[in-house]
Amino acid sequence: MNDGHTTGGRHPARPDESMTVQAQALLPMIWADPQHMPEQLAFFAVRRFGPRADAAVARRRQRKPLAGADELRGDAIAHGTRMTIADGAVLGGPFMVLMPVSFVAALLSQARMVLELAVLAGHDPRSEQRVADLLVLQDVYPSTEAADKALTGVKRSPPGGRGRLPRRTRWSLVIRMAEILGLMGGGEERSRLQRVTSTALIVALFVVGWVLPLIWVPALAAIYRQNTLRLGAKTVQFYTPGAVGDRVRHRRRFTHVPRVAGVAAVLRFCALAVAPFAAAAVVALAGVRLAGGFWGTGLLVLVAVSLFVAGVWFVRRRSRVTGRAHGDGADDGGERRP
Repeated sequence: MNDGHTTGGRHPARPDESMTVQAQALLPMIWADPQHMPEQLAFFAVRRFGPRADAAVARRRQRKPLAGADELRGDAIAHGTRMTIADGAVLGGPFMVLMPVSFVAALLSQARMVLELAVLAGHDPRSEQRVADLLVLQDVYPSTEAADKALTGVKRSPPGGRGRLPRRTRWSLVIRMAEILGLMGGGEERSRLQRVTSTALIVALFVVGWVLPLIWVPALAAIYRQNTLRLGAKTVQFYTPGAVGDRVRHRRRFTHVPRVAGVAAVLRFCALAVAPFAAAAVVALAGVRLAGGFWGTGLLVLVAVSLFVAGVWFVRRRSRVTGRAHGDGADDGGERRP
């Protein structure tokens, strides 16, 4: 492959399609070729978002004609981080059934950020070489040469998978997605113990997500933030060696959140986290018995209140992030976020 070959994306994403819609379009291709999940995701991202990355960077430059390269890279990373959190931090409670869609949406948001950073470095975001680059940046392959060699045997745009994958295969794909997202240890070379540990961890997170979604949702958002900022810094170093400025090295500067506001957010979250436990204790101690006696009632109220508060928290956070996305609408060609 070389920079002159493109993925041939004749059907770029429409401006009104959310990343979740894109994830739902990609999943059948993954089910059809599960052993090449990272490769299919990379091909899809370059095919769908390569043209949009070009347009986003052009619009960002129009909005900030005096901005230097470091500032434009910082804006791309900050925007990509917000979108990854908004698209991927939906898990918790009943949302856990959407785990594959949520993970793929987050991966696509990160991939789009990588493509925008490639444009800023002077590379064609529609080239198949960006597919290999993305796989290296995600630690799927150790080098672009290894990625290029592996991609020669991968189908482009496979037809959607039919029927249902075996549960073990589908679960392995979910674990692999979580590894690429940085939710657990990834990499090509993993021992059996590491694989077992990774599986046990995601099972534990799944269980906790059902019982206490208020804890899981913001925790996932924090993990996405940290890992997306790290991916952004890694991408800048990959495409522009030695050009990683202070704003990229010191990732906390991308938050744009004053210290007082940050402390207030932590206190507010702590108060909300205590609310389900307090409600469960009050109902149980008041002598109300809904199911299974004292402990059954307490657990039922705990889960119900936690689900309610998590829903309120998610809607409020989603609306704020969506508002910021509309503020960056010029970067996205007017893209609407869900």
